[in-house]
Amino acid sequence: MMDTSTGKAINLQTKEQFKAEIARWAAVMKVKPVQIRVQRITKKWASCSSKGRVCFSTDLLQESSPFQEYVIVHELLHLQVPNHGKLFKSLMNAYLPGWEAILAERNGSAARSL
Repeated sequence: MMDTSTGKAINLQTKEQFKAEIARWAAVMKVKPVQIRVQRITKKWASCSSKGRVCFSTDLLQESSPFQEYVIVHELLHLQVPNHGKLFKSLMNAYLPGWEAILAERNGSAARSL
């Protein structure tokens, strides 16, 4: 489906498909979230608690696959590394080469944090 206002493809995924992709990445990254939730979040794309709960915004279901993948990897990585330091960025590069370009392209059109 195409968003006529932006000309970008819209990824209309179900919560179940999105959760399956999160589970796939969790297996690849060898992390075990205590809970995965997809819910309405307006200020952030996602969050990760110190107790291992990972929450994703339902708005991500309408974002591009590369951006979804970036947010999934970013949040799951917080289960291993709690900050955004050198180790975090090195592991992001290992799991998702090119992640900075994905983020730069997306941040041009919306201000929301991770």
